Formats: sequence, structure tokens, C-alpha cells
Amino acid sequence: MREEEDYIELLKEMTDNKINWFIRGNLIKAGKKLRFDFTGGYDDAPKTDGILHNQKILNTFAYLGLYDSGEFVSLRFHKGCPILMLNYDGRIHTYEDNLIGMTTTDIIQEIFKLTILR
Repeated sequence: MREEEDYIELLKEMTDNKINWFIRGNLIKAGKKLRFDFTGGYDDAPKTDGILHNQKILNTFAYLGLYDSGEFVSLRFHKGCPILMLNYDGRIHTYEDNLIGMTTTDIIQEIFKLTILR
């Protein structure tokens, strides 16, 4: 728990650019950069494969307490557009329009701002 708090304090002191590099470093696995699967919502795309893949990417940051701020963090894509749902303060908050056009790193940074950095 203390290590988690130390990371969060460090992140709060970082610039957006440094946070992006921190995220990128966590996304590199076996020499490959993990990226969200943006294909959800298309008729020919399997619905569960992308959801599970994207959840695994979010789970990469669970050690920071990403899920501690509420009951769930859910990221889905509909025809390439991200839909982020967070449950905190006893309500479900949905974020869509402000995430359009963002990269995997940008979306994760936005999730940080809405969860562990708020």
C-alpha cells in the first residue's frame, strides 16, 4: 500500500509528458508495445476478444490503485470511439467525446486523471 502511495505522489509531481513516458514504459511487454483494440462495435469484430485485451492493458496499472477509486473502470470501443465508464461517488460516469482521437497512452493518462490523480 505504501509503494502505491509513493507512485501516486511521484505521478502527481510529473508533467504530462513524463506521465506519458511512464505509461509507455509500463506498456512495453516482451519488446512490444501494448495498444488498445479499437475495433469493438463493428459487426465483424468478436465482441469479447477486444474487451478482454483492453482490460488486460488496464490491469497493467492495477498496482497503482486504479480500481480503488470506485467499483469498476470499464473501457469499451464502439466503431473506433472509446467509451470509458467509471463508478465512483455512487454513480456511473461515462466519458466519450473527450477521448475521441486519443492514443492508448493518452486514454490511460486521462483514466489516471479521473481516478488515481484526482
